[in-house]
Amino acid sequence: MKQKYSAIMASSLTKVISIAVVVIMILNIVIPDHKQSETENRPLQTFPAWNVEHVLSGQYGKDLNTWFSDQFVFRDQNIHIKYLIQKFTGVKEIQGVYLTKRGLIEKTAEVNKEQLDRNLNAINTLKQNYPDLNVGFMLAPNAVSIERDNLPKSADALNQNKQMDDIYNRIDDSIKKIDVRSTLEKHKDEYLYYKSDHHWTSLASYYSYQTLASSFKLDKTKKSDYTIYPVSNSFEGTLANKTGSLKIKDEIDIYVPKTETDYVVTDESTNKKSRTIYHSEALETKDNYAVFMGGNKSLFHINIDNDSKKHLLLIKDSYANSLIPFLIPEYESITVVDPRYYFDDYTRLIQNDLITDVLFMYNSNTFVQDTSLADMLQTQ
Repeated sequence: MKQKYSAIMASSLTKVISIAVVVIMILNIVIPDHKQSETENRPLQTFPAWNVEHVLSGQYGKDLNTWFSDQFVFRDQNIHIKYLIQKFTGVKEIQGVYLTKRGLIEKTAEVNKEQLDRNLNAINTLKQNYPDLNVGFMLAPNAVSIERDNLPKSADALNQNKQMDDIYNRIDDSIKKIDVRSTLEKHKDEYLYYKSDHHWTSLASYYSYQTLASSFKLDKTKKSDYTIYPVSNSFEGTLANKTGSLKIKDEIDIYVPKTETDYVVTDESTNKKSRTIYHSEALETKDNYAVFMGGNKSLFHINIDNDSKKHLLLIKDSYANSLIPFLIPEYESITVVDPRYYFDDYTRLIQNDLITDVLFMYNSNTFVQDTSLADMLQTQ
């Protein structure tokens, strides 16, 4: 009797699961595809178009599997539930992100040695080719370095400080080495890194600018020189998206000089002009950090109305976006290049924009894996 009851239960459960799968499949087909995941802040696979070549190569099947995974009707809820279960069971790391009492901290990235060698050689070669230019190299440490005391005891983090020491040692001595680690260490208990995102905050950019100013002979500033506006208190960044975390939210502040400086920003990818680097519309999207510069684009020109005779070429990743506001009053023009999206001849920028200063500004995790910089610097 017991065996018969178990068989009936198993049969019933199988039917329920089968019905659920069919219902989910129907829902996935009926409900229109989403092109973007707000939770993960990434594009999603839409239903793949039928193609003989893709069917024969097996690509169509892969795209179909990705579509089902990406368009699964309960995908967002599943991501959050999985995060809560892992956290409740004591998991301290999800997809390369540490779960700490302070928030989420990205692991130290492994070095892409071949690409790192190419990038460092390209930077040194640029200085050799333009000996009269004032060239600086600024590598921002990540939270995993400055906030290492918050890491779980089980963390097997690579030593980012050792990576950074090696990089700075390989930068030619004719290039100014702007190392902000000691500056940030003095303020490590302050709000230097977002709890839900891999970027540093505007406060960290402010402190780092002071170190840069000493090296580049720019005017140092005080916090009292700025009006600090909190523009968001609900920012959920890249690390929250990656892990599916809940209720970890950040504040984004912008620092506006009390002494106003007029300038015009031109986004060369669209030829759109603006009188501010801040994009308030980004605060209505998932990526609040895009309030700085509207996100990452290939090339910006910032022309400033002041008495400076200096012209800066800033070659950077997204960490530099929150640093730019502090640089604007110091230059007559700033040319902003992101090598991930820029494919033209950078030497023309040096000539046409009358460049006097060049600043390479990256965060360490991005720089040790970057695959774009050397290629851009070799385009001539």
